[in-house]
Amino acid sequence: MKKVLIDNCVPLNNGDAALIFGLYKQLKAKKCEVEFSCLKQKEVKKIYPNFVWYNSHIGTIFYRICFKKNLFVFLWKIFIFFKLVVFNNEYKRNEIIISAPGGYIHSYYGIEARMYILYLCKKWLHKQVGIYSQSIGKLNKHDQRVLYKYGKHLNFIFVRDETSYRRIKSYGNFNNIYRTKDAAFLLLDERLKLVKTTKKKVALSVRKWSNEGRSMQVYYQLLNKIVKYLIKNEYEITFLSTCQGLSFYTDDSKVAKDFLREYSYEEGTNIKVDQEYYDLDSLQKKLRTFDFVIGTRLHMCLLSLLNGVPSFNISYEEKGIESFKYLGIEDFVVDFNSKSEHVNEKLDAFLGMELEEKEELLRKVNVISKEQKLIFYDLYSSNFERIAQ
Repeated sequence: MKKVLIDNCVPLNNGDAALIFGLYKQLKAKKCEVEFSCLKQKEVKKIYPNFVWYNSHIGTIFYRICFKKNLFVFLWKIFIFFKLVVFNNEYKRNEIIISAPGGYIHSYYGIEARMYILYLCKKWLHKQVGIYSQSIGKLNKHDQRVLYKYGKHLNFIFVRDETSYRRIKSYGNFNNIYRTKDAAFLLLDERLKLVKTTKKKVALSVRKWSNEGRSMQVYYQLLNKIVKYLIKNEYEITFLSTCQGLSFYTDDSKVAKDFLREYSYEEGTNIKVDQEYYDLDSLQKKLRTFDFVIGTRLHMCLLSLLNGVPSFNISYEEKGIESFKYLGIEDFVVDFNSKSEHVNEKLDAFLGMELEEKEELLRKVNVISKEQKLIFYDLYSSNFERIAQ
């Protein structure tokens, strides 16, 4: 039985939970023993008590001090080297280290500490080490060098879209880069069936985002167009997100409330803000009560599709448009800062889909899910060392 550590998880975000538990399902199917390293370990253990959680080395006070303006990074590296290489720890006790699926390879998240830990696991602890299903952002020059310096030693780096694949290839002469799609597709157990409701209920997820020069004011203007359209066409709107309901974590319901105040909307029959916390299973159950989902967070959209509910994406990062491209529904995406007058036309096409169109969309979701499982099985069969091309 292989022992696997999925490193640096953020399961309080149900988007990230979908990614790590999708990967977990496939590992367990292969009889692996799986443990997790996560942020906010105490809170995570209360929500998901049936898993083994270790506290991440990323996010401690010492880490934040050392990486503030990158003044004392070398001190943290010395400390973490001795902690991981000399003393007993979860990295030593596991044979395979997989960086949690997600989208953190962006300069605004900081990548050096995460990459350094993976490098130590490979070069000093001699583990099988890789990154699974990541997006690769427009890194600054320093982070490009960091990614290549440490990443070239790993057994595998799987990127989840074509743009990420081309970009990472431009950062260095890697020979361990492979293409996959989003790890959330690994969640699907059986053939997907369309949720058939006729109540005209739409879940709308929002979020705060200001990286890469994005404007919340322009975003709110877009949201206003969407909400006006839905109300005019007699849809019931519920603001619902993968991140909400926890006082110690990002809460998108606060963004929803702020938007409603900004545009003088009142909660009532047609507009509601759901402020409850849902774990991954309960959120999926909740999604199945809607006819459609319009999501700013990508995994609000993907979880909806995985539960038989068509979704429309407000894309704040490239991963949104890239995912909808390979699903063949790029017409159901609008940019986070779009000022286009054509959003109503896109919503007409989305909300007016015929049954056959919805069935075809879900058929594609089934196909992609099967593809991702085959890619994972190839990775497993190569002992997490390489993929035969």
